Amino acid sequence: MELRERQVQINTDADLNDLGEELENATKLTPQEPDPIKPKEYVKEWLKMAKIDPKEKIDRPSVCLSIIDGVIEGIIGTLGNFALIIGKAKSKKTFSLVLFLSALVANCTVFKKFKGLLPDKKSKVVFFDTEQSRYHVQKFYHRVCKILGIEDPVNLECYCLRQFTPSERLEIIEYYINTEPNLGFVAIDGVRDLVNSINDEEEATKIASCLLRWTEQKNIHIITVLHQNKRDENARGHLGTELVNKAETVLSVSLDPQNKQISVVEPEFCRDREPGIFAFTVNENGLPELVEGWEKVETKSNKTLSPSEIEPNYHKERLQELFSGLGDEIKGGELIDGLKTIFDIGVTRAKEFRTYYLSKKWIIRNGKSTSPNQYYTLNHK
Repeated sequence: MELRERQVQINTDADLNDLGEELENATKLTPQEPDPIKPKEYVKEWLKMAKIDPKEKIDRPSVCLSIIDGVIEGIIGTLGNFALIIGKAKSKKTFSLVLFLSALVANCTVFKKFKGLLPDKKSKVVFFDTEQSRYHVQKFYHRVCKILGIEDPVNLECYCLRQFTPSERLEIIEYYINTEPNLGFVAIDGVRDLVNSINDEEEATKIASCLLRWTEQKNIHIITVLHQNKRDENARGHLGTELVNKAETVLSVSLDPQNKQISVVEPEFCRDREPGIFAFTVNENGLPELVEGWEKVETKSNKTLSPSEIEPNYHKERLQELFSGLGDEIKGGELIDGLKTIFDIGVTRAKEFRTYYLSKKWIIRNGKSTSPNQYYTLNHK
């Protein structure tokens, strides 16, 4: 709302007190309602930019990264959009980026699986890491080089942003994107570190808006990495929800339940041809390589498996996650609720799991079973 000065006549013959009151009233501002027919000039410009011309020839977004699965070529990313990789901690999400960036840097098909398709004038690939040390970011760079057999590719740059604040990291990335003329592909490993709080809705919206604006204005592709929740398979926080909703492709990376040395990458959400599932492992040289002949094994649901049918290490890992999230001492109701969420089971089955853990002495009940003050602790022996 705009403010407008009032125009009044001052009587110079009036009493000084009255004159002072008139002068005070004369300097007051009165509200003026904006004219809805006359929007601000920049809003009119925004409307021009946003309007769709039905006669305009708009080209289909160019594919820049795809996965070959037999005769099918699934799409991971196109120019003008962004993708998201989610996964639990230590599922080797960063190693999956090594595979993708190798194909993009070489701009060809790597391992007969990953196909890079960047245009000649958009061949620059950049990797921003917000979490790892300079040593490990350099190792990432060297892994890409070793896969390609190239000592120093001219179109790959890596940056370690660990030392900066979230706002500084965001500013650095934006500056690079706006000043690099040949940029085609950006990888941000640790998009969570661009915000102060992963559950701040305003910050989450801001980051998603930045990704959408950068990709749209610069016609590039951005791929980001974010952890999943400890208790379920969802991307973490409001930030995860916002990015999943806006991303062109969402890929999940998880450890194979049958072999923890194998990481499995599969599509969760796609707006185009869905890429196929693939598995990789890390060899003795520290390089990711595909697991030939790997097939997804459909296992029985936790809803029907008895606790003894699930491997002990899986139980122990889930218990560790549960106690890490809720604290060293967990009330009985919290334990049951946690087991229900982790295994997607009901109350009766959760109590069966609790009894099993007590018999195995993986957890310890403190206090009488009938006491409302009883609690459970994790047995670290």
